Amino acid sequence: MDHMSSSTNSTCQMSDMLWNWDVMNTCFLSSGWHITTRGAFAASCIGIIFIAILLELLRRVSRDYDRWILRQLSTVTMKNYRPRRATPLQQLIRSLLHVAVFGVAYLLMLLAMSYNGYIIFSILMGTGIGKFFCDWLVLGVEATTNDQDPTVCCG
Repeated sequence: MDHMSSSTNSTCQMSDMLWNWDVMNTCFLSSGWHITTRGAFAASCIGIIFIAILLELLRRVSRDYDRWILRQLSTVTMKNYRPRRATPLQQLIRSLLHVAVFGVAYLLMLLAMSYNGYIIFSILMGTGIGKFFCDWLVLGVEATTNDQDPTVCCG
């Protein structure tokens, strides 16, 4: 399917769900994201890496927020057994984090469906970097104070 860009007379090359390594005159997600230079393509790949890192950061923040709520709920003492739940504000924040994670993941999935090898490699590189820095595994450390977990970043 060819789309005309309003700024140039060149057409977007959108593969028909076939693996490709196209760089010039490619479009991603819409005809508005039309790559006409190698620099723009490199910037797009770098941006996609950062979006994938953002996904891993959001996943980490969501898990840490859930753990924080669970720690708060576990300190509440009750004489009779009643279910303990997050407050409406905490549940709203949990829902917003879930929407952000889902939205970014869906965006990356749509980019991967371009079947462009460079874009897919950028997604994989970004999730790998994000996992490395934002999901550092720490075993045997029980939080006894309000200090953050000893992680490299994103903690």
